[in-house]
Amino acid sequence: MNRPLLSISFFTLLFFVHLPVSYAQDDANIRQCFQPFSCGNIQNLVFPFWREGSPEFCRIEGFGLTKCDDDQPVINIGGAEFRLVSVDQPGLRITIAREDLWETICISPPITNLTLGNHLLRFSPANRNLTFFYGCGSSVAAPRDRARFECSAGSFSLYADDINDGNSYQQFRQLCPGGAIHVQVNQSDFERLQRQRGGNFETGTWRVGFDVEYDYAEIFCGKCNGNRSLCNANNPTSSQYPVCPNPGTHNTISPLKIPHINLIAKIW
Repeated sequence: MNRPLLSISFFTLLFFVHLPVSYAQDDANIRQCFQPFSCGNIQNLVFPFWREGSPEFCRIEGFGLTKCDDDQPVINIGGAEFRLVSVDQPGLRITIAREDLWETICISPPITNLTLGNHLLRFSPANRNLTFFYGCGSSVAAPRDRARFECSAGSFSLYADDINDGNSYQQFRQLCPGGAIHVQVNQSDFERLQRQRGGNFETGTWRVGFDVEYDYAEIFCGKCNGNRSLCNANNPTSSQYPVCPNPGTHNTISPLKIPHINLIAKIW
């Protein structure tokens, strides 16, 4: 379903620059949340992302980062851990991968499907839906040779594309007693899978991520509405904050129309 778009000019996007600043350095102010930081190999991160040591008022559930010494840090969403592969701040999109599938796709029971569990985050509609079937018998015909991988001797596992292979899922469930999990994969990693040869992927080199979008306007405006002194505004939905339309409608803003917050952070 198409969502309404909100057109915002570049000069309007500079509203962050004009946010009133408290004269007391110790006073909480939303501008403190836009100090760029690096975590792992991801640089110039700003609100809504935060890490250990960030002010409490900058913290948003689902955007906290840990293990910044690793190349790909960990982000906790809905009580589950994911590796943060990349961040597209202008596009309001992150690429993440399941932590339990990061080093190997051969996981031990119980095998569980994960959801985001956060209303501020949503799966990108461009992701491909795959199902991984484990412990398949020799009589199972994989959708394609490159879809097979080995986790244990005497059996093989496979992945299947929900769009193209869905008619075979009943057979796979009957003949693959090792269990199954549903995994979303972004388009670029899906295309790489199609080119990659199968085999044993215990080495951790077989890593795929999926894209997640976040509603920046809802996050920012919700933060200001919840604590108006934080933004030093009597009415965060006024013209002083053009990214926030009328109350209750900010979740209709297209992600492509939100400001380049990394650029704005540098302007400060």
